[in-house]
Amino acid sequence: MFQPGKGGMWIRAPSGTIAPFKLALTALSIRERRQYDTRHTYATLCLMAGMNPAFIANQLGHSVEMLLSTYAQWISSSSDWRELEKLPTRV
Repeated sequence: MFQPGKGGMWIRAPSGTIAPFKLALTALSIRERRQYDTRHTYATLCLMAGMNPAFIANQLGHSVEMLLSTYAQWISSSSDWRELEKLPTRV
């Protein structure tokens, strides 16, 4: 969200970005939230778009199991029925 500083390093502590983040939210008419919540938004949008859970988990620094246990409720698409058809009929 915020570009690296002059030294080329990404910001590691949120304290330097709180004020600009709040200004951006106000300018966009988005209710105030913690910067950390953007992780959840990113993960949810990626899953809803059908992206590979292994890729998303890697982006967030999670295991696939952790990602799916936290965000599985957001995995829903028209391909769900095709996935269910993979199960044996006797299940």
